Amino acid sequence: MRFSLWLYPYWRWGSIEAMGAAARRAEELGFSSISISDHTVCPVGPAAAGVTPVWYDWSVLTTYLAGWTERARLVCCVVLPHRRLLPMAKQIATIDTLSGGRFTLVACAGWLRPEFEVLGVPFGERGAITDEYLRAMKVLWTEDAPRFTGRYVSFSDIIFEPKCAQRPHVPIWIGGSGKRPLERVLELGDGWMPMGGDPDQKLAEVVARTKADAKARGRDGDALEFRYTIEVGRRGSALAHLSEIVTSSSETATVPRDSPDAAAEAISRLEAVGFTELAVNFGGDSAVECLERLEWFAAEVIPLVGAGA
Repeated sequence: MRFSLWLYPYWRWGSIEAMGAAARRAEELGFSSISISDHTVCPVGPAAAGVTPVWYDWSVLTTYLAGWTERARLVCCVVLPHRRLLPMAKQIATIDTLSGGRFTLVACAGWLRPEFEVLGVPFGERGAITDEYLRAMKVLWTEDAPRFTGRYVSFSDIIFEPKCAQRPHVPIWIGGSGKRPLERVLELGDGWMPMGGDPDQKLAEVVARTKADAKARGRDGDALEFRYTIEVGRRGSALAHLSEIVTSSSETATVPRDSPDAAAEAISRLEAVGFTELAVNFGGDSAVECLERLEWFAAEVIPLVGAGA
């Protein structure tokens, strides 16, 4: 099992330097990656209840964290329809190049309707935009003379450099739950990151079925990555948004902090389901609290379950 430090929500760190220092410390403690989340704006009103206000630009923050780390991967959730395709594809390829091939894209279609309305992006077309953008990005990242014609983006007679440092391109994990995101994994992705779910029941069936469906399409189902999110410690105000935007059937798993054995048992169950990486959110309301829980987890829990490269 691999572990990733999930930095969100950003406000509790107090400064961007504190996030950089936390990323470096997580790398030192054996965490395989750093997780970055994405919104463009935070609308006000009931539809956006629980969405925290502070959102650093995903590309700038990821680039900054690359300078604080040497080995850890940079796993970045990006809401693709929020942005124009060509600049976004260039940002991803550039970050992958400057980080030495450490970028992983979690491609998300988005869920917050008021945010789409402010940005002038049709909410009902966000899935179709995501699909087309992923296909177009793969062309930009792999072809010497990229050419693409679609409903939302078209290009030809261009040079697109640099390509991604990783070949054929950065890993693409699909974010989100439901039928279409899973189809997107099979068609366009290298892994899946659900918003949540019951890891002992429904998600076990979904993971097994996705692997089988991939094999039926001639893909290596066992090579797919499956990522889950856990919270370590009490559910405090920093994570209160989760209970407001997800249903009872799609909650982030909480790992008990009072017992390393119980925490390790919960993680082992997730590994048995088929998850290969856990994004860990240390639910404190300050940098001090988060770092204290990070140290505890690394010293008391990881040795009981092991950590992959």
